[in-house]
Amino acid sequence: MNRLTKILACISLTINSCLLTLNCQELPQGYFGSPLKGELGLSATFAESRIGHFHAGIDIRTGGAVGLPVLAVADGYVSRVSVSPWGGGKILYIKHPNGYTSVYMHLSDYAGPIGRWVKEQQYKAQSYSIVEDVPEGLLPVRKGQTVAFSGNSGGSAGPHLHFELRETGTDRTINPLRFGLPHSDSMKPVIRGLRIYPMAGNSIGRGYDIGKENTATVDGPFCLGVYATDAAEGSTPKNGPERIEVYLDDELFFMYTMESFNLENSRVINALVDYPAFAEQRHGYILTRALPGAEGEWVPVRQGDGIFRFAPNSSHKIQVRVYDFNDNIDERTITVNTSATASTARTQNATDGKAVRYSEAASIRHPAFSAELPPYCLYADDRLTASCRMDAGYLSPICSIEPAINKIPPHIHYKISIKGAVPQGIDPAKVTVVRINGKRVNAYKTTCEGGYYSASVRDFGTFALLADTTAPTVRAVNFSEGKPLKAKTLRIKIGDNLAGIETYNCYLNGKWVLAEYDGKSATLSIDTTGKLQAGKNSLRVEVADGCGNLTRRTFTLTR
Repeated sequence: MNRLTKILACISLTINSCLLTLNCQELPQGYFGSPLKGELGLSATFAESRIGHFHAGIDIRTGGAVGLPVLAVADGYVSRVSVSPWGGGKILYIKHPNGYTSVYMHLSDYAGPIGRWVKEQQYKAQSYSIVEDVPEGLLPVRKGQTVAFSGNSGGSAGPHLHFELRETGTDRTINPLRFGLPHSDSMKPVIRGLRIYPMAGNSIGRGYDIGKENTATVDGPFCLGVYATDAAEGSTPKNGPERIEVYLDDELFFMYTMESFNLENSRVINALVDYPAFAEQRHGYILTRALPGAEGEWVPVRQGDGIFRFAPNSSHKIQVRVYDFNDNIDERTITVNTSATASTARTQNATDGKAVRYSEAASIRHPAFSAELPPYCLYADDRLTASCRMDAGYLSPICSIEPAINKIPPHIHYKISIKGAVPQGIDPAKVTVVRINGKRVNAYKTTCEGGYYSASVRDFGTFALLADTTAPTVRAVNFSEGKPLKAKTLRIKIGDNLAGIETYNCYLNGKWVLAEYDGKSATLSIDTTGKLQAGKNSLRVEVADGCGNLTRRTFTLTR
């Protein structure tokens, strides 16, 4: 079996990886209907590159509207509901008898008996945010039934429906278009950029763009970065492509595609792209190079480690092909020449910091702070640098921890502990670990033991201690004290200066009342229909932050 035959065999295995999880059965075609009426226009495709995760489904456009009927895509029963100010917002899960679960996110509301059941659970828990498993058969649904309404809840950047199809019981999500959902696409994807990245061991140099002449000269090993987007009729112009192929001298060198993946592994996208460029510009250059901690079910097909090593004074053809779901294609061919002094290997020159193996636990010790990293926190062996400097604006030294080689955030959480000197009069419970990112300061949930303040973090960077002694703010938006009420839905703006909102509760005439919290606008909304008495009413709002600072404010409402 020659090299190309072996590679093509790997491609076949990769392309059919989602089928292997289904006992080699083909995905059912025509079983699932559309979750919205009409043909689907997409604002995001399956497995698009996002900071910290692959996009786990498809985003279906709603024309900027909220409240479109969301339809059950097949017979089944509601198995779970989740309501949160963040993430997917209002989410509905429906189990189907053929072994799949459909998931609908960013909803504005739930329909009929589903909506009534959700509200009952919220009042029972006295909490807007809930995650509830629904007893089997309690809320049955039929294909085409209106089960919810589209919206903009949670972390949504605009009204749309996020839709997923998962294997029931495994949390493996599969591209919904593979089940035959209606979708037209005659437009080809676009290769927006190719970059050469000089390599030295596992270290990736700063990439540089290949010009329009489609030629480049290198003097050592390199990997290639490919940035491509896709569009379709009725869709936005910068969706993710379906597949990327890179050929070296007419032999397949690299292929990247994602038909399904397990949600818990989604963060590995950070290691598959040029992360600094992605974080700064949102340009997702997929890299051909391999990192051992990023290998697994999602591993792209590649020759060796995905690094190009050419002999001096040689010339090679690299062809890049990008496909969308309907196999529309864009391609580009470049010529790479090597200099007469080119080397096939470069020595890794990073010597600072402590050497850390990605597959082993590591401890970083410093007089002012420590970090405890579990195995597989990193994607490759690296060196971690640690430093401290004094700053009068904080309750501790400013402590930094960074990888010297691969500038990628950790795959999983690790523990950082900082020693602080809390001034007299400040409650230690008000002290929080913060990450300093330019002018932005983000706080973490913090514990204290033996003079050290600890937090579980999933970032590298600069950390310190601050005290949060300021209570949250509470402000009426569409009603005024002493004036007759005009709005049926009361809106209240809440905010916090550092630790972030932890809890929020509203009491109307002494009874807990449901207040929907939109995290994007930091607004509570209270539907007063049927809840107000004639004359004066009392609304008490209680908001606490992550350091236990509490604000209580009472409004008198006149009906």
